[in-house]
Amino acid sequence: MDIVDAQLHLGRGKIEATLEAMDALGVRSVLIDEFWGEFGGGHPTHIQPGYRLANGAWRAASPTAEEASLRYPDRFSYLVRIDPRDPELESVMRTVASSPNARAFRLQPVWTLDEVEAFANGAYEPLLELAQDLGLPVCVFIPGYVELLRPYVRKFARQTFIIDHCGMGFPNIPPGRPAPEAQRALEVGYFAEVLKLADFPNVALKWSHAQDGFGVKTYPYEGLRPLLRQAIAAFGPQRLMWASDNTVIPGHSWSEMLFALRDDPELAAEEKAWILGASARQLLNWPAEPVTPAP
Repeated sequence: MDIVDAQLHLGRGKIEATLEAMDALGVRSVLIDEFWGEFGGGHPTHIQPGYRLANGAWRAASPTAEEASLRYPDRFSYLVRIDPRDPELESVMRTVASSPNARAFRLQPVWTLDEVEAFANGAYEPLLELAQDLGLPVCVFIPGYVELLRPYVRKFARQTFIIDHCGMGFPNIPPGRPAPEAQRALEVGYFAEVLKLADFPNVALKWSHAQDGFGVKTYPYEGLRPLLRQAIAAFGPQRLMWASDNTVIPGHSWSEMLFALRDDPELAAEEKAWILGASARQLLNWPAEPVTPAP
């Protein structure tokens, strides 16, 4: 099976070790969201590697991801985090889109209440207009605020939106959110709001962080199966992509998160093939390289 992990944080010096683990697990390809485990200070989206600009915006860099994808283009590609306040936004996005190994932009619009308000008021329209013209999907980390995507996905109908981490709320993101709202975003019932976005054909869902997002802690995570079935019924397997994000999820191994889906007796073979690889290939425009048989 062609297995693609649609999100993995990779840092310095980890390329060869990651390849070894991929080979051991049977993971063909990985989409890198580069993260060194360090923060640039001043804001939670200031994630190293990158640098702070004069106006306070953060411009991400991807040196390890670029190296990995240049050396092993069939095994690694990457996404790039974009700050809508970047004064050179168009130039930055066009440069990213010009790389043959960059597959998506990543947006993080709800880390503070001020940013929530700005996003709700259309602040990301210029960015999304550019993304739509450039033809790269956007992965959106918008935990517990998926309702705010609706005007954007309607207006930018040619843009592919990939909702990160099942769309479920994360504790204390953003700080200061009214307690009833924050609690609702953490409850399983909130998933119904995520599923409503399946009505838009340009929206896909990244099946990741489900173990913590839905409070199912023990392998093989049987309690997730009814929720995954709901997602399949809403989006279809062609708009669901699996991601482990295992580098930042304590308590769950990469193998457990993969094998829970690969060995799920309730999934048809075709559903597994789409969720574990084919949907990522299609949505990210990342065709698999032919496998050369051993002599």
